[in-house]
Amino acid sequence: MNGCLPVLPLLLADVPVALRQALGQEGIPVADQHSGRPGTFVLFDSPRARGTLASGQVGIDVKLLRRRTSCSPDSETTCPTDALAALADERAVCKEWQIGRLQVRETVARVERPAVRRRLLAALRERIEAEGGIWLRVSPYPAGYRSAFSFRLDHDEYVPGDFDATLSAIEGHEQAISHYVCAGTHVRHPEALARLKGAHVGSHGWRHHTYRESAENLHNIRRGIEALRALGIDPVGFVAPHGRFNAGLLAALTELGVTHSSEFGLAYDDLPFFPRQSDVLQIPIHPICLGVCLEAARRRDDRPMSDERAAETALEHWRAVVAQKRAAGEPIFLYGHPDGRIGRFPLLLRRLLAEVARLPDVWHTSLAGFELWWRNRADIEITATRRGDAIEITASGLPARYRAILEYMRGNERAEIELDRPRQSLRADALCWQPCHEPPQPARPTVVAQGWRAGLRGYLDWERVTPIDEIDVRSWRGWAKRTLRRVRT
Repeated sequence: MNGCLPVLPLLLADVPVALRQALGQEGIPVADQHSGRPGTFVLFDSPRARGTLASGQVGIDVKLLRRRTSCSPDSETTCPTDALAALADERAVCKEWQIGRLQVRETVARVERPAVRRRLLAALRERIEAEGGIWLRVSPYPAGYRSAFSFRLDHDEYVPGDFDATLSAIEGHEQAISHYVCAGTHVRHPEALARLKGAHVGSHGWRHHTYRESAENLHNIRRGIEALRALGIDPVGFVAPHGRFNAGLLAALTELGVTHSSEFGLAYDDLPFFPRQSDVLQIPIHPICLGVCLEAARRRDDRPMSDERAAETALEHWRAVVAQKRAAGEPIFLYGHPDGRIGRFPLLLRRLLAEVARLPDVWHTSLAGFELWWRNRADIEITATRRGDAIEITASGLPARYRAILEYMRGNERAEIELDRPRQSLRADALCWQPCHEPPQPARPTVVAQGWRAGLRGYLDWERVTPIDEIDVRSWRGWAKRTLRRVRT
């Protein structure tokens, strides 16, 4: 290897978008091969194009990584044989979790992205280290934290007593709360929305539905945003009703300049990323809320379970998620609904917030606050060059309001280096190394087969939320939906 060339950033030739997303999530310094930045390692995908190497450079064909990270056929639903194809898979399926005595169901991303990403990057790290490189990454959190916590409140319907109870439950913890408001059900209550001013408020659309067509999403989301602005609230971010994601939604969000969204139909329990190279940051959350636990309790045919017991089961599950994600160094992003759920059991949320507040190494922030940090993190540029036994690090784009951390991974150990100046030199043997413990793995869900009726409803974008006369009939799907709605009324 040419010792004059930096070992970081990794240079990317024509590689799949999914690999760029994974490296960005991990915080590995990268640059385009044609950016003019020097580097030792050039990643390319031989089925697409073979990278051109300069003297001293090492080429890494990501086609080999695809093979290294393949899975057995019996796990295809959660881990296809091509890791990069898996990360690009945007399909959703119904999955079921066993939570205590409850069998909880939700429609979520088909692929468990974090597991696929970790396996892919572990293979890449092994190859780079074998060639004399190093594995440095920018930490997912500012200095002093090993995780981040936020609770997302999706305001679907306005129920006065539930709204009041929920706001009382979060008193003292507002910095960790994000409100996403369905404007069509709330604009008739400006006095209630006025109580959210000063908090992070995002849009949940005008009507509580995620459409298949971009034009319908555009109209619904724009109307919701404008209605909130008319009441003095400038929403930041959007979450899709029912957690659904599709290309038409992303196109609408992009056109409207929405900066972040959060749909577990695309990804859940994962680090943020930019889907399809858009500028709309996707912030995945944990998909199990109080509502689906209540639904599961009511589905039980063998032994009925009370709503109170189902609520306690949800709290125990959230506690387990907090412990597992904190140990794994992953974000703890949970969500729920005030109307008929959190509002009925406000003490549930109050207890959770109080318990998480006692964890000093967990950053309490809104999703808008985490988005700001994540974009600052993405702007950091790192160059690492070997000089004998030392590694010289140069950093640019360091954020003014955060202290960033560089993590040096070596075998089963990690060391932290604070990025507090543009240039520094370090020696591996002088760092404080800590063991990397294998975090506890969460219970994996199983895929629930759904009949043709569910598939047809999704294909037709069937719903009863939009008034018949307001259904957009410029697409065949809209025409079919309006026709069927009129026949059935």
